[in-house]
Amino acid sequence: MQKNKRLLNHKTFLTTAVITSLLMGLSGCVTTEQKSANLAQTVTVQQQSITASVFYRQRIALPPGAQVSLVLEDVSKMDVAAEVIAKQTITAVGAPPYQIDLSYDAAKIKPRHRYALRARIELDGQLLFTNTQQVDAFANQGLKPSEILVSQVRSEVQNDGQASLVDTQWQLSILGSQAITVEETQQPPHLTFTQGDNKVVGFAGCNRFSGRYDVLASNVNLTKLLTTKKLCFQQMNLETQFLTALSETDNYKVIDNTLTLYSNVGIVLGQFTAQANK
Repeated sequence: MQKNKRLLNHKTFLTTAVITSLLMGLSGCVTTEQKSANLAQTVTVQQQSITASVFYRQRIALPPGAQVSLVLEDVSKMDVAAEVIAKQTITAVGAPPYQIDLSYDAAKIKPRHRYALRARIELDGQLLFTNTQQVDAFANQGLKPSEILVSQVRSEVQNDGQASLVDTQWQLSILGSQAITVEETQQPPHLTFTQGDNKVVGFAGCNRFSGRYDVLASNVNLTKLLTTKKLCFQQMNLETQFLTALSETDNYKVIDNTLTLYSNVGIVLGQFTAQANK
């Protein structure tokens, strides 16, 4: 009888111990979960955001796949590279402006330090646009998006034996699908894109013309085309078609010594041959 009683007491003790252990384990899990939730809440509170509107003034579309980046930097230290606090990149869709929301860790922002925003537009790793003026990251205090004007970055012309788009006189050889032939006494239509001032100048068949061009990767856009007012009965039709083709130009390609201009839907508008410098 005493043996059975001792066995019962032993079983009761073991059962109590197991239940107590389970309760303590559950209590520990709850505590851990609460700590994790509190920590996540703390991290969430530290996350802040900045909204910026990135734009450029050139009347030209970005090539497909171009990417716009916004970087928050600590620019407090002189003569050293700025410390990157946060970065956000989007794919450009449509025309500017491009709005970007940049999240950053507020704990990394130090009192009395200076912070700036830097915007970049790139295509396949090639820099196309960036801002040249420093933009205070917290000037607007988050009340409205920071407006960032980016300027076009000129790519260096490579001397690889291929004619350069700029500073080359291009003589018209084909307009649409029509080969251009001129009398020996006549001057053939031609154009030149001048580097440095973004001007396009040339001869349209009767009158000289000038205007502005913007080039970005394989895109080129000719605007503000003006001509002299000379009247030529034989060449006026050619001149009208030539100037119309220039105003509709959206893309270009240079292969060896041949320049081809395309419309925005890929139609060949004209072909030109590079002329040797005299």
